[in-house]
Amino acid sequence: MSNEEAAPGPAAEPAAELKWPAWWVLGLQLAALWSLGLVRPLFDVLGSDEAFFVARGNAPSDILIFAIGLTFIPPLVLTLVELAVSAASSKAARQLHVLFVALLAALLAMQFIKGIFAGALPVIAISLLIGALVGWAFLRTAGMRSFLTVLTPAPFIFLALFLFTAPISNILMPSTEGSGSSENPGESGNSTPVVLVIFDELPNAVLMNADTSINAERFPNFAKLAATSTWYKNNTTVSDSTFSAVPAILTGKTPPDDLRKLSAAQVNELYRDNIYTMLAASHRIGNVEAITHICPPALCAPKQSETAVTRLQALYSDLSVVTGRTVLPKSLADQLPSIDATYGDFSPAQAAELDSNDKKNANANARFENTPPIAEVPGADTNNNGLRQIAGLQNSITGAGKPPLYVMHMLMPHVPWRFGPTGDQYYPNGSDAPGLEGVNWTTNEYLTNVALQRFILQTQYTDKIVASIVERMKKAGIWDRSLFIITADHGVSFRPGGSRRPVTKATLAEIANQPMFVKYPGQTKGIVSTAPTRNVDVAPTIAAVTKTGQNLKFDGVPFNDPQPTSEVAVRNGRQAARVTAPSADLMARRDQLAREWSATFPSGQDALYRLGPNPNLIGQQVSALGKATTNARATVKFGNLYSNIPHKSAVVQIYFVGNTSGLAPGTPLAAAVDGKIVAVGEAYNTPGGGAFGIVLPPQSLRGSSAKVSLYSVSGGSTLAPLASAGR
Repeated sequence: MSNEEAAPGPAAEPAAELKWPAWWVLGLQLAALWSLGLVRPLFDVLGSDEAFFVARGNAPSDILIFAIGLTFIPPLVLTLVELAVSAASSKAARQLHVLFVALLAALLAMQFIKGIFAGALPVIAISLLIGALVGWAFLRTAGMRSFLTVLTPAPFIFLALFLFTAPISNILMPSTEGSGSSENPGESGNSTPVVLVIFDELPNAVLMNADTSINAERFPNFAKLAATSTWYKNNTTVSDSTFSAVPAILTGKTPPDDLRKLSAAQVNELYRDNIYTMLAASHRIGNVEAITHICPPALCAPKQSETAVTRLQALYSDLSVVTGRTVLPKSLADQLPSIDATYGDFSPAQAAELDSNDKKNANANARFENTPPIAEVPGADTNNNGLRQIAGLQNSITGAGKPPLYVMHMLMPHVPWRFGPTGDQYYPNGSDAPGLEGVNWTTNEYLTNVALQRFILQTQYTDKIVASIVERMKKAGIWDRSLFIITADHGVSFRPGGSRRPVTKATLAEIANQPMFVKYPGQTKGIVSTAPTRNVDVAPTIAAVTKTGQNLKFDGVPFNDPQPTSEVAVRNGRQAARVTAPSADLMARRDQLAREWSATFPSGQDALYRLGPNPNLIGQQVSALGKATTNARATVKFGNLYSNIPHKSAVVQIYFVGNTSGLAPGTPLAAAVDGKIVAVGEAYNTPGGGAFGIVLPPQSLRGSSAKVSLYSVSGGSTLAPLASAGR
């Protein structure tokens, strides 16, 4: 062999260098790691419940843009960056690719590591170490590069599973089968006006006194309704999920346990016969369904929606919170708002002090009788947009023309809790419900009771909505001859350490038993029925009163007919299983719950604000109490709102909130307005540090401005100043 033949050349480069993949393969490798580390877990969360998209009015095109963009745009951007760098230096481009591989591998590793360690620092450190090892192996070994190449189909597989598997596929590819009028709609019906109001997350027990009658002082309009209607006191829902509970009301059909496994065509077939199709020939229809879409498009004209750009902007805003909750270590994720409490608008009002000029006043018609406009409040727009629609529908009630069928499903008093009893709104500090982790309450009894307190206040606003709808029906001249039904899809629970919504044996009483008031045509006297009725009895009751639907098959029966069973069975939507109990046993537990809640918040408006240690301080002047100093401090959120009462956008900050430093959890606190103690509470910890949250009586903020102060309390009556705001 000659020296010339033995001379090394380009062909003698290391084998690993020869096997460096093409640029498009490198891009797909990045897409695979991105999909495994973020896309797959996010799709798992969002693909399990279409409520996230449906509640916010997202069109199928929005979901497609989101899913395809999330899967491919980030790795495409990384690939383009690498190509730009490679134009200057192929070596630098390879080093950059190794860095991207290491970071994305760390993101993937975090999904496994975060379940082992509680703190964020060890999770991040170990994840980065694993990512660095993967990057080193990718650079040094052809085997790792080949392994990542094998993973390149992953983004396409995850995208297909998300888009073409129920329940998301039911939104993207709705079947036309069963979406129109029933083949057997029954007879034309009579001229009875029908108004059906469905609230959301409203347990019967919250409306009750210790003697289990309606608390007329706290909820006067529910009490007035009970005095002229039939209160089916022991009525129960068939599901803890809006997506199956509301259709059960509108169709009279019990949802199957495996509802999520049904195709779009099967779901439409299940719900094709409903009160809309039943009364289409005899009634004019007006409806707002906050979450579901049971009314066929042929009968209920599509409602005006926001532009695609606006919808996508809102979707991106909420997805930033969902993504953080999904992929970050627990200690960091817990600092973000909960994504289980509501269907959208997760991002809290945090940054600025929210100057009044930053928010637009609602249209004058977007309100209920004797309440302020339904203002735009960050974190609550999904609920508030629905309320504006309900207010508009209510204002359209008339006795002219065909008898009406009005259906109003609203997310009230469902979280987020933003409304005070008068209808003014307020802002929370971070998470809407401190003490709520995912779907479960912590064991902090004080925080759970504050949540119940805020829920009661929002239910008082709900009580005003009842009065507004009834008054409108009376003005339209249809009240006396109408069939008027008020109910809720399901309840909600406030048990320390327990589940908030997914029904369990422990929470069955508050989840299952929801209000059911039925005012029959011509009824003027109240009746209390203890029959074990169910929400699937609504549709057959409407059919019986309006003399229609004779050919339809219901799983329920008219309310006044003998009930076929006294067994309560509520579907747990997350587990696709039923939780059962005898009705008599369940209602005994309901009565005990009503007594417990009444003991926590006795009758009388003042009693609602006496939550916390040292309630004897309420009403006393700060100047008359002992004084002390402390190194602890607090900062008040939204303090400027106390200098401008009411806020121009119908915001009155009755929720006195902020952060603390140097205070032990459970430290007694007192809140004063203009030098007078009006409420008490205690400090608590959050993943982001110490905090406080005390509800102030609305009557304490009736002036045009106020000075609101926070004190720590020692010895039962000695105050140490922590912070003040206003004036």
